[in-house]
This record gives sequence, C-alpha cells and structure tokens, in this order.
Amino acid sequence: MPTVTIDLISEFQLSDSIKAELKELLSACFPEVDYNGRTYFKQLPHYRLILSVDKQIVGQVGIDYRAMNLNNALVTVFGVIELAVHPTHQGKGLGTRLMLEFEQIATTHSNNVDFLFLVTETPAFYERLGYKATTQKVTWLKINQGETYGLGNEQVDDCCLMFKSVGNKHWEDGELDMLGYWY
Repeated sequence: MPTVTIDLISEFQLSDSIKAELKELLSACFPEVDYNGRTYFKQLPHYRLILSVDKQIVGQVGIDYRAMNLNNALVTVFGVIELAVHPTHQGKGLGTRLMLEFEQIATTHSNNVDFLFLVTETPAFYERLGYKATTQKVTWLKINQGETYGLGNEQVDDCCLMFKSVGNKHWEDGELDMLGYWY
C-alpha cells in the first residue's frame, strides 16, 4: 500500500527540489498555462499543502490568507489557489483529501478565518464538498506575467466564485473587493 502524506509548508520554506517537483506538477495539470519557470500562476501563495505518494509530490493546493471587502465589511478569507493532482493520480480521492485538510486547518483556526474562497471552472467537485456559488461584482488587482496592468471591476460571469463559511459571518451576494490579485 502506498504511503500518502500531506504537509503544510510556508512558501518561503520551499526547497529547490520541492520547487522543481511543483513546476512539473503544475505543467502536467495545467498545460495551457505558461508559468515561465515559476511555481505559481499570478502571485506566490502564503502556504501550500503538498501531497506526496511514496515521497513523490503528486498534488498540491496553494493557500492565500487575506482580508477582503464583502459588501463594505471586512472579512478574512482562506483562499484556494491552484488545486492540482497529477493526471496519473486523479480519480483516487487525493484532491478531496487535500481540500479536507485545507478545511481542517481553517476550522481549527476559525477565530481567524471567516470564509473559504475559490475561483473555478469546475464547480461540481467543490459543490460536493459543500461550497456554494456566489454572484459578485468583483474588484481586483490585474496581474499578468509579473506585471500589474490595472484594476478590474466587473460583474463576473465567466467562471464560478465559490465560498464556504467557517466563522460566524454571513456571506451575501453583491460586491467583493479582493483587496489584491485574482486567484
């Protein structure tokens, strides 16, 4: 039976060998994205959950921790950035394991986290885990290939914004200022 481990690692603590494995993983999972040698899409995550099978990295989720402004009220968000499971390991429940570990960390510290948040083009997976779609007019910092090129502010309809409550605050559709970059 393979040994599966999940480790929470601060981004600044990643070794060069872990970064090399992450580059391979992200390229395999998102072949349409040009990472230009980076281990992230738009911006570095604060943390990563790294899933290994027999000491080989086959999955990861980047974690963003930030304040956002939801309908003129500040909320704290634990955000999912690039949930990835290597194609040869998909369909084995590893993505679910990563997400459940992510949620466990947030609920353990629910005094510091109001909501889990993510952006996806595949909402069915997250709906099975209890995430709900939300409709928002979103403001965010536009970043591409290491450069800021503006501020976005528009009703978002071309992907699915999803949340899950962790703390005691109530989420309502309306306006969301991400107070930073787009996931």
